[in-house]
Amino acid sequence: MAGMPAESPKTQVPLPPVDAKVTTTACEYCPVACGYKVYTWPVGIEGGPAASENALGIDFPAPILSGRWPSPNMHSTVTIDGILQHAIVLPDPDAEHVNVGGNHSVRGGTLALKLYRPDGPTRDRLQHPMLRVNGTLQTISWDAAIEIIAEMIGYTVEEFGELAMGFKHYSYEYFENNYVITKFAYDAIGTPNVAPHHNTGHGTDTPGLDDTGVDAFSASYEDYKECDVAMVIGSDPYETKTVAFTQWLQPGGAKIIQVDPRKTFTAAYAEANGGLHLQLLPGTDAWVYGAIARHILEQGWQDADFIRDHVVQDRVEIDEDSAWRRRRFGLTWDEWQEAVLGNDELTLEAASEITTVPVEKLRQAAEMLAAPVDGGMPKASILYEKGLYWSHNYENTAALGNLSALIGARGRPGRATSRMGGHQRGGASGASYPKDKSPTEFEGNKVEMDCDRWMMEGNTRMVWSIGNDWINGSGASQYVAQRFREMTREIGPQITSAIPANAIAALKERLDNDGLFIVQSEIYTNSTTEYADLVLPAATWGEEDFSRNNAERRFRLYGKFMDPPGEAKPDWWAVAQVAQQMGFDGYDYADTNEIIEAYAPRSSGRKDFSALGEWTASKGIKLHDWLREQGTSGIQTPVVIENDEPVGTDRLHTDMSFKGGKSRFVIVDFDAVKERNELLGPNDDEVWVLTGRANHLWQSLYDDLRKPHLIQRYPVAFLEISPEDADKWDVVSGDMVAVESDRVRTQDLGTSFGGFTAVAYVTDEVTEGQVFSFFHYPGSPGNSVTTGDAASTPQNPRQPFKFGRGTVTKIGSTNLADVMSFVPRNIV
Repeated sequence: MAGMPAESPKTQVPLPPVDAKVTTTACEYCPVACGYKVYTWPVGIEGGPAASENALGIDFPAPILSGRWPSPNMHSTVTIDGILQHAIVLPDPDAEHVNVGGNHSVRGGTLALKLYRPDGPTRDRLQHPMLRVNGTLQTISWDAAIEIIAEMIGYTVEEFGELAMGFKHYSYEYFENNYVITKFAYDAIGTPNVAPHHNTGHGTDTPGLDDTGVDAFSASYEDYKECDVAMVIGSDPYETKTVAFTQWLQPGGAKIIQVDPRKTFTAAYAEANGGLHLQLLPGTDAWVYGAIARHILEQGWQDADFIRDHVVQDRVEIDEDSAWRRRRFGLTWDEWQEAVLGNDELTLEAASEITTVPVEKLRQAAEMLAAPVDGGMPKASILYEKGLYWSHNYENTAALGNLSALIGARGRPGRATSRMGGHQRGGASGASYPKDKSPTEFEGNKVEMDCDRWMMEGNTRMVWSIGNDWINGSGASQYVAQRFREMTREIGPQITSAIPANAIAALKERLDNDGLFIVQSEIYTNSTTEYADLVLPAATWGEEDFSRNNAERRFRLYGKFMDPPGEAKPDWWAVAQVAQQMGFDGYDYADTNEIIEAYAPRSSGRKDFSALGEWTASKGIKLHDWLREQGTSGIQTPVVIENDEPVGTDRLHTDMSFKGGKSRFVIVDFDAVKERNELLGPNDDEVWVLTGRANHLWQSLYDDLRKPHLIQRYPVAFLEISPEDADKWDVVSGDMVAVESDRVRTQDLGTSFGGFTAVAYVTDEVTEGQVFSFFHYPGSPGNSVTTGDAASTPQNPRQPFKFGRGTVTKIGSTNLADVMSFVPRNIV
């Protein structure tokens, strides 16, 4: 396809010499975060084929499955201290955790291709600050950029108030960056108008499960291997968390209960290996978990000991709870039994009618999860992701939390309830979130601010977007682009001079005219860049020492091994420079180690490494240096000190302590679910448009667009269509189709038009009346027809990304069948 990077197959890869520098890191992409070693050495020097002549320590030629064979996609050249050097990014063959022995996914196996090189596909990395002058981005100095940002933040807050200053930032791109960003936003500026890349506001993704007491990331990967039954919900772990599946879940032999509207690879695998696929109608999760729970209750299969000892029994405990949401929705054991048994829609027969899951499969699921085995409870774990909570956010997570508490799937080996993760865990809070300033409420209770709605309604005057494609990453994405255009390009004046004082004057006048000023920090341009007036180049993975957790809370250092391109700087540095320019103290960090040591005392809950920070300080060791010594093993948080040594935590809740003290059951408002389905679901002329990830692609394809090996698999957006719908629409694989809707719910509670094009991919993965596409394909995001209405989940405003609807129309044939494969992806 035009514009696609050409692949020049390598016939050989240079071997690192014995004295090559070795840096440990972890994969940039999925939540598993496999461990990697990066070998760097000067160009012009190579190791030899004998084990004694190379840093890999084996004789070459070597078998591919040796764990030490670097593929062509694992090699690149980079600049280190201004000198051109080779780099091999190899899965750690000595890894003792996560990807034991050097396992990896197709995504991680191409990490070397993401590295900046001026003669390759990554040459379009942002390298200098740029100001939009007369409609064109022009290079300026960092001094000028910092002056403009600092002056405009001060003006915005002074003239329009703290809530007019917004921040949209990644929640995964390392503790060090996020600590400084949130410290500046929450403390220095004092605004609640702060949202992570994937949400409309600060806060939890899984409120119902939180209210039942369980932490979202409580499990260890050992639990995946130790459980006998794994209920996997709203995620295809093979496609999106590959090594978690191939290294932990699959080898353990657990029978899988896959809950998903699509027959994915994992669903097919489950059915072929003694498990189940509960292929539910979108939007009906709550009835599935409620009916399974009711059947368990009717059979007397519940974990009676756990409920007696660790679940709230007394109404007084709920009424006196310090958290309003647990008071509002909490139920005692007796109250919950009465609610479940009194709801006729939760009989197996009624739930089957609502969800389309056969009665027998619901019954089998209940038996697998809870029927006695050798006189005790089966070792059952519940593993879930975005397909669960990006729809009926509170009700789905509450229904699942109730089922989890009923079977005691908490805090014991092989008996866990946990997210599998969508991305890695780099969120860090540098100050307390100022919820008291939030204009968003539920029944008189302050909840986290719905920042996207605030923005679309025109209340935000300036926003700093850091490390995300706000437009394509949002529901109703084309409406978001429309509003950005209206507030930036259609409200004047535009900047006509690169002199900072002149640019500032123009921007102040625009804000006075109800316009918007966007600052964007990124590594590449994306759809949001078109509306940014100031763009900052960011340093990223491999270009700075950073740290974060993976989905089993494994805390590791991602070591620096190369120079960033041009004048690119890490985001913490840019924010700290602005803070100092504005006169705020406490932002003069020398390096990222100073930042992580500042964050350590504030780290808490599942990320708590405060004891480790105290311990390293007492030993005179830098925290980053200690992490570096741990290599790809790292340590699982929370960290405690025992016998003067740091000790990690395999799984949470082993002491049977839960959020709020004991576990509890909570209310599931089925009427609210019905109303939301009616509001956001398709009508008779539309189909469900489901969205998600695919194995070869990561997030917004910010790296994959520049990796020929991957982008040639999906050179355009794809749309999975059932054979039945394909016949009806006269479509075959390779045809181009348009997916459109004039009923896209917007962030400000209206409706708008949205649409995207994609190549038809006819498959039995989807059923009649449902299609599936990649959520964030550049230029054709599935999010164009998903809802942006976070107010539809008022207890915890979240965009219900899994609610997409539209019509599908064939618009012609293509030659894509000659370029990409359309074989089924769910063959076991």
